[in-house]
Amino acid sequence: MVSVAQAATFNVDRIVVQGLQRVSLGSVLAQLSVREGTLADDQDASRWLHEIYQTGFFHSVDISRDGGRLVIDVVERPAIETIEFDGNSSVPTTTLEAVFADVGLATGEIFSRSLLENIDLELEKQYGAQGRYNARVDTEVIPLTRNRVNVKMQISEGPVARIEQLQMVGNSVFSDAELLAIIQMQRTGSPHIWQWMTKRNQFAKAALTGDIQRLEDFYFDLGYLDFAVDSQQVSISENKAAISIALNISEGQAYSVAEVELTGDLKHLTAEIQALVRVKPGQIYSRTDVATDIRDITDLLGEYGYAFAQVRDVHQTDAPSQTVTVTYQVQLGSPVYVNRIIIQGNSATNDEVIRRELRQLERALVVNKNIRTSKSRLDRLGYFSQVSIKTQPIAGRNDLVDLVVSVVEAKDSQLSISGGYADGSGFFGELSVKQTNFFGRGVDFSASVNVNETTQNYQVSAENPFFTLDGVSLGADLYYKKSDYNQTTFSTYATNTVGGRLNLGYPLSENQRLNYGLGISRDELFINTANAPLEMTDFAPDYRNDYDIITGRVGWSYSTLNGTLKADDGASVRSNLEITMPPGNLRYYRISLAAQHFTNFAENLALRVHTDLGYGQGYGDSQLFPFYKNFYSGGARSVRGYRSGSLGPTGTGQSNSPVGGNIKLEYGAELLFPTPFATDQRAFRTALFVDAGNVYTDQCHADNSSCSNGVDLAEIRYSAGVDLTWITPIAPLSFSYAWPLNAQVSDYTTNFSFNIGISY
Repeated sequence: MVSVAQAATFNVDRIVVQGLQRVSLGSVLAQLSVREGTLADDQDASRWLHEIYQTGFFHSVDISRDGGRLVIDVVERPAIETIEFDGNSSVPTTTLEAVFADVGLATGEIFSRSLLENIDLELEKQYGAQGRYNARVDTEVIPLTRNRVNVKMQISEGPVARIEQLQMVGNSVFSDAELLAIIQMQRTGSPHIWQWMTKRNQFAKAALTGDIQRLEDFYFDLGYLDFAVDSQQVSISENKAAISIALNISEGQAYSVAEVELTGDLKHLTAEIQALVRVKPGQIYSRTDVATDIRDITDLLGEYGYAFAQVRDVHQTDAPSQTVTVTYQVQLGSPVYVNRIIIQGNSATNDEVIRRELRQLERALVVNKNIRTSKSRLDRLGYFSQVSIKTQPIAGRNDLVDLVVSVVEAKDSQLSISGGYADGSGFFGELSVKQTNFFGRGVDFSASVNVNETTQNYQVSAENPFFTLDGVSLGADLYYKKSDYNQTTFSTYATNTVGGRLNLGYPLSENQRLNYGLGISRDELFINTANAPLEMTDFAPDYRNDYDIITGRVGWSYSTLNGTLKADDGASVRSNLEITMPPGNLRYYRISLAAQHFTNFAENLALRVHTDLGYGQGYGDSQLFPFYKNFYSGGARSVRGYRSGSLGPTGTGQSNSPVGGNIKLEYGAELLFPTPFATDQRAFRTALFVDAGNVYTDQCHADNSSCSNGVDLAEIRYSAGVDLTWITPIAPLSFSYAWPLNAQVSDYTTNFSFNIGISY
């Protein structure tokens, strides 16, 4: 309602706004086009109303005039005191709050019912995209004192509609079963493992779109370039709980390659590019092969500094002959050089520690291989939880880029707690403390304490991986180990060992190193006279012996892994030869080999195979290998499902406890797959594993009738299970459950084990 005097014009002496509570007077006057001291008439009133309503702050506005006073009476819209969500599970509350805040519906904001109604409709639409067609949003607005309201949203998400029927129409070359095996969606009740976990029988529009793309990729890889999904019918049952899907497709005929052409200014690289092309005339066209050619050509051009080179596939089909001409259009662009290397995210680690790992240098041509190698080297350091290296264009220059190295630093101090449960012996645990990347200088320094029921290990280590500029490393260890056989049913001996060693590493290539070591130690050996087996008493008949040992070591290592804890591609090998030397009073040598290889199938899906081998033997006057230097098998880092150190030969005499062996044979495989229910796969690692192994001896005691010399593959112990690693913001937590597959009556088995790391 507007009440303005009938005078054609009047002078505005004063503007009065009545009814304001939270909105300031300045906010209203700033929106008005009229000012005090100006002339106005009744035609302006409607414009003033529009200007005030446009602020969105007011429920009603009334304008009147009292002489020269312009009086504006307003009723403010209520303010939102709180917004509460109830019943939502698939969409987190924090996400809903962020969405509401983006549109102006948040605590302290002005309440708008029309905006709220639009949000309600949008929420139901979003739930529908998830296949929740029964989703309903009920909103309650509760008035409060002082012109405030509480907004309560009761959300009934309802179940996700399940796919009851899924069929292909129009296919003749490939059967329904073949096509249904390609796509991700599944009919409810189809014989697929873990359908209840993967939820692949629940409908979502995004899943349907993805499956149509998978069908196209499948047909195009086999040369069916005329393939098309002509239509898709999605019908919903009356109760909105069941979905029927029918895809009408046209397959066409397979095309063969008639000719392969390269176009563009290839300079001197024509022969090298042609050598990379795997698509050949006469073969069936394959989109995968073409994509591989484009990737390989792009990588090759990147090795010559053409970082922004573009390679495109322009193919032309000839329907009558069912052939296709494949043309690769190559645009080299200009060679690109690195202007600057910018390092980000390293608050604790010095720049030089990162720069010395980089193989892409400033002022040099951008070489993609060097960038990839740089990233791999940084990943393998273990100092960073995330590493990314990207090129950043420079405005106005097509021949220069900045290289941006972004890292997220991992915790460099760690307190680790590990343990498990063993049948017959209960819980066991260990504790250790470690410090790496000391003061951000890239020097690995650790002071560790490892204590359990039977042993105490104290060790101080330091290693500088860049003792020289060309990557020669230098390290030193000091250690003390004490064991007590009275606290375990296995050990019938105890040792106290104190020693130290120097280590020198020499790089052979980007992925290979030679390592040398020289150590000296003093071993005190104590044998339990009550039940020690003959293997021990024959070696040390005085039951207490002291040994001074000087050890030389040479090793070779190779690694192309793409990380440490989360590695899922590449391989690594470590081999070592350790031999004692005069004037020490023990003569033996040990050879060990540990290798692993990852085959990556897709993101978060890989197969790991691994092996761990060892052999030890005495030399000189005594050919006996010291029994307390034996290899042991079983446990969380070995053959899971069997108690740590429990596998292998048992001693001669009354004690039937494991004594280890001078031969170790272990191997296994792990299938790494996406962790079910985990929204952030980067924080989890899940694997199904099969472990196998045992230890053997070729030095059986003459009185041990149960011992056989050499490796007996029939004695290999197997286990299978599942392992879960959760990389928390604090530290990794690992849990495994294993089932021994061929345990014997005398074996010590254990199913569950865990490892908890706490970083600070």
